[in-house]
Amino acid sequence: MKTQFSACLKPSANLLFVLLLCTKLVHAQSLPTDAQTLTDAKAAIKTATVQKTEFTSDWKQERESGYTFANLAKKAIKMQVKDITTGKERRFEGLAIYQRGAPTDKWKFSRFFTYTNSIEMVGQAADTALLNKLTMDAMNARPSDWFGEVNSVYWVHPYTIEPGSFKQSSDRQMSWIITYNVTQRWDYTYLVKRWYKKEVKAYLLQDSNTWMLNPGNDGEKELNRKEMNPAQLDKMPNVSKKGFFAIYGNPPEWAK
Repeated sequence: MKTQFSACLKPSANLLFVLLLCTKLVHAQSLPTDAQTLTDAKAAIKTATVQKTEFTSDWKQERESGYTFANLAKKAIKMQVKDITTGKERRFEGLAIYQRGAPTDKWKFSRFFTYTNSIEMVGQAADTALLNKLTMDAMNARPSDWFGEVNSVYWVHPYTIEPGSFKQSSDRQMSWIITYNVTQRWDYTYLVKRWYKKEVKAYLLQDSNTWMLNPGNDGEKELNRKEMNPAQLDKMPNVSKKGFFAIYGNPPEWAK
């Protein structure tokens, strides 16, 4: 009877041990609750008060070099905050990042990483006059940044600022999108009209007066083309010969 009784207890004891171990592992590996994640993320924003939050992803676990298990856990959050000093509001998206040293350790908050390209000031209206002046000045000063080979650019049609494209991420950084057509030489023998779209990023330099513009390339396409004698194209006015302002504006008939 004793032998049978002990034999019956042994599996039960092992099962209890396994259950306790599994319970410990599940508890240690449980990811933070949404409420705890928001509390930790808000505490990491030292210079502003958090007005709104929204989770934009599920948890993602990652393994850094040197680890045999996922030692990082990340969850994306979109925030709107109000600066304590200036009262200005801004929106941005970032990652609440947690870490652990062993698979059985609890997750500990590490940091909140902000995507700098997601920062946007709230309620900042575009100063259209300023944007136009900055754009025109930059096109005139560095035409190759905007149009490519200046010897082949014969006419720049008036650009337009895409409605709703203005974004201001700080007092020293803003961006907007412009579109425009260019009549230019293409493949040596063709006069073509091409459409361009560019996101313009502007940065205020250290003198707090000069803006540096960096035009990206967000798309282009050909609208029409006309084959011509290369000698005719050689004689046509271009940015290099005439300067930007001389070939900008409503196009003459040949450039349409």
